[in-house]
Amino acid sequence: MAKKKLLRDRLNEFQLDWAQAAIRSELVTVDQIKGKKVLLIGGKDSLSDAVAWSFEAWNDNCKAGISVERMSLDGELKHCAGPRFAPEEANYVILPGFCCKEISFTAEEEIDFLTRYLDVVRTAIGNACEKILLLSDGRVYGRLPHGFAASEYEAGETNPCAAGYEAQYFLQTLESIVVSCAREAGVKYYILRTGLILGAYIDVMEHGAYRLARTVAEGRADTLDFSAEQSSYVSIHDVLTAMHFMLGACPASKIFNIVGKEADASMSEMVTMLYRNFPDQCRIGLRWNKEKEEDTGILMNSQLIIRTLPTPKGVPRGLPKVTLEDGLIMLIKSMQEQEGIFIFDNTYLGKLTAVQELLLGYLLEIDRICKKHGIKYFLAGGTLLGAIRHHGFIPWDDDADVMMLREDYDRFMQIVQEEVPDNIFLQIPSTEKGNHNAFAKLRINNTMFSTLFTAKFLNMHNGVFFDILAHDKTANHKWSQKVHLYATILGRTLVFRKWGNTDIVSGGKHPHVCAVLNHLKQLVPMSWAEWFQERMLRFFQHRKSEYLYDGMGRNLKRGPFPKAWLDEAVYVDFEGYQFPVPKEYDKYLKWLYGDYMQMLPVSERRTSHSIVVTDLGEYSSYRCRNCR
Repeated sequence: MAKKKLLRDRLNEFQLDWAQAAIRSELVTVDQIKGKKVLLIGGKDSLSDAVAWSFEAWNDNCKAGISVERMSLDGELKHCAGPRFAPEEANYVILPGFCCKEISFTAEEEIDFLTRYLDVVRTAIGNACEKILLLSDGRVYGRLPHGFAASEYEAGETNPCAAGYEAQYFLQTLESIVVSCAREAGVKYYILRTGLILGAYIDVMEHGAYRLARTVAEGRADTLDFSAEQSSYVSIHDVLTAMHFMLGACPASKIFNIVGKEADASMSEMVTMLYRNFPDQCRIGLRWNKEKEEDTGILMNSQLIIRTLPTPKGVPRGLPKVTLEDGLIMLIKSMQEQEGIFIFDNTYLGKLTAVQELLLGYLLEIDRICKKHGIKYFLAGGTLLGAIRHHGFIPWDDDADVMMLREDYDRFMQIVQEEVPDNIFLQIPSTEKGNHNAFAKLRINNTMFSTLFTAKFLNMHNGVFFDILAHDKTANHKWSQKVHLYATILGRTLVFRKWGNTDIVSGGKHPHVCAVLNHLKQLVPMSWAEWFQERMLRFFQHRKSEYLYDGMGRNLKRGPFPKAWLDEAVYVDFEGYQFPVPKEYDKYLKWLYGDYMQMLPVSERRTSHSIVVTDLGEYSSYRCRNCR
């Protein structure tokens, strides 16, 4: 029997993004879900596919041994993942139901459907069933007052004799069936009510955001009716994450809402978002409709599920994650099916291209200096990855790095100030009081590019930066490598935490050690902490060693790698120029990133630094291509 392909070989990049969202959230551990038998009840549709793939992703990423079967209301089974099992053997029963789907039954059809639904749910709750979960949506609340965001056990206006309430009663009946059957069998149940679901390649009922997205994707001119009423939207990413969290770690036998991040909006507010992100394609006009004003949106809150989340440092994490604006951008671009790699075009208010031009200028200048003085260097980090995978910058990358061996780094530091133009500042502790970075930065005068951390020190140079790092020697033996690694971590932690005046933490794993280190941090002067940091980095500088480590950079905890990987350079194309990379770049990149040819998930293709102040000054229109 042929081995089943991984999801990444079967799904497009948008589908893979939301299928893996629950795993990336880290709200559920593989131990909580390992080996479970999951039964999906319902027909074949994109929402059921999404649920099935979200479980299959655990098998791909964590070898979780999860089995998934899908059963129709007629009892027909379709195998999805893992070893096959009978419906009565299921541990989890999930009903995508009619969440965000059109409901258009005649009275006879509805009675027939609900009868079969009840039979199937009772059958599915076998002896092995631990939990049952139903996906529902905000229509269950009925007509809500203007601006009223419904909590789980609240209700709006209802009228069984009036048209427009069919979905409310139908969804309420589905919920009642699930709750009654679960209580009868003594099984834990969950009801997850969603806002209006938004997602690339997810087919749901026709709602305002989908109509707008399709109109913009097709570049059509249209005039739409609108009112001031808002609705709550939610990305499929957050729906799947909430579902896994509820099954894995959430209090049982409850109802929870899930809405998106910054995702309550009226039609007019969404049109503004679309004009901002698709100025050449958005040709939508709005027409006030007095009758439309009587309509109500589906407005909900998800306070309850957020309060059940883990709260490191008192801040709930993980849900919701995707904003309505990002969801609309992803949806429209998926509808357009454009060639090339998806990125968010609104990064840095449209300044990302200009930043990358400046970074390319830096690279050319460093290349010139190093060639002039016979200094060996390599592209590093994301710049190296971009050179190999994209033949240029990673499309959403906002920084650039080069790396050198320690002896080349020291030679570069001796001549760089004489070689760089007057508009570039070498930022190291000896050239700027108050700077305590372990590595060198080149910064452009009269610009601002401040991270969340460096913005605390605006008296320092905060210009557009370029990082230059050294890879230092470490020990040849594993036990001494480990000692050297932890000593380096200690030195860097002391410097960084004293600099930012923040406490040393380790995720709560070693509170007593952290308490001692925090006391030590207060006792030792910064000059000693910097001396210790530098001493650890150079500890093996003059000793024979076959291993290096990234003591200055962000990959310190990855440990050592063979020095031979950086023995020789080869040249590759980067933005139309040739730059040096390690001849053993494949081994190095696997050490650094693992499967480095796999790109970031679509929804996370934002820049890597938390830049909070961006001012390019006179360089906002700088272009360096073909400048030499």
